[in-house]
Amino acid sequence: GDGAQRYGPAREVESSGPVEAGPGACTFDARHLYTKKVCGQGFVRAVSYNILADTYAQTEFSRTVLYPYCAPYALEIDYRQNLLKKELAGYSADLICLQEVDKSVFVDSLAPALDAFGLEGLFKIKEKQHEGLATFYRRDKFSLLSQHDIAFSEALMSEPLHKELCDQLAKYPLVRDKVLQRSSVLQVLVLQSTADPSRKLCVANTHLYWHPKGGNIRLIQIAVALSHIKHIACDLYPSIPVIFCGDFNSTPSSGTYSFISSGVIAEDHEDWVSNGEEERCRMSLTHPFKLLSACGEPAYTNYVGGFHGCLDYIFIDKNALEVEQVIPLPSHEEVTTHQALPSVSHPSDHIALICDLKWK
Repeated sequence: GDGAQRYGPAREVESSGPVEAGPGACTFDARHLYTKKVCGQGFVRAVSYNILADTYAQTEFSRTVLYPYCAPYALEIDYRQNLLKKELAGYSADLICLQEVDKSVFVDSLAPALDAFGLEGLFKIKEKQHEGLATFYRRDKFSLLSQHDIAFSEALMSEPLHKELCDQLAKYPLVRDKVLQRSSVLQVLVLQSTADPSRKLCVANTHLYWHPKGGNIRLIQIAVALSHIKHIACDLYPSIPVIFCGDFNSTPSSGTYSFISSGVIAEDHEDWVSNGEEERCRMSLTHPFKLLSACGEPAYTNYVGGFHGCLDYIFIDKNALEVEQVIPLPSHEEVTTHQALPSVSHPSDHIALICDLKWK
């Protein structure tokens, strides 16, 4: 036919570099159908996502041992960043808490991309690891009142707030030293609603110690985090609601999850001996919040060759916020299409949690 005439001559396109498959259908395409529009006033759409730092994705160990099922080009920084920006932009979120963010990825890629979609971003580095936390908030819905970031080890040693815990820990030097060696951080923002300035929000973001036997270390870290958040949301800004996001490296059966959800952890909890009797801490801890996992307890939020489990949560203040909707996670079939995560159609080994919250 004369189709070619109408659109001018066909041109040969030279491809630069090897021809690679595109992602095809992505794990987040179906999720984007739920998040086409920014949610209305009185609602907050929150996202928590460990985006897999390039620092870890691009090692020989990752390519051969951790993610041998993942096409090598799909682990490269540009490929993953493009996928990630597409994924995050499509969620039309008001709050995005990210973990494992490389500084250069934040500065050169995520901050400019999300800026274009109306989101302001803040970054907190984990000094030793060259990656850290990023929290973004929608500029026309919120303004930033204050920032209260800490490194757990530093805060524990130097802030009077944690003196009691620090004194208790002194009895367990092995555990104390381990806690002090970690570079884990906590990012905390206090935001104010632009529509209703009486509405303020304390948004916290963290990534706890990763080791499977590190339950005892995570309990100390979360105790420091919750004391710090208490200082902000009970003392500095009395009774403001809390949203606490992150990769807690803790399954729903863990002491950490139980402590966050119930407000107490007993000194005889089995997680105090997660790394054996010589590291046992006999401590009972409490916190004052009523926190609920907004997305419940999915079968998994992390899916790699050797492990899958629920490690990521968006905890919300039950007194002030309720869950309007949870954006469904990708189906098991989607997650395992390319065996495990990451893949050509999913940029991280974790899955983003997304929920719409409503002020009570």
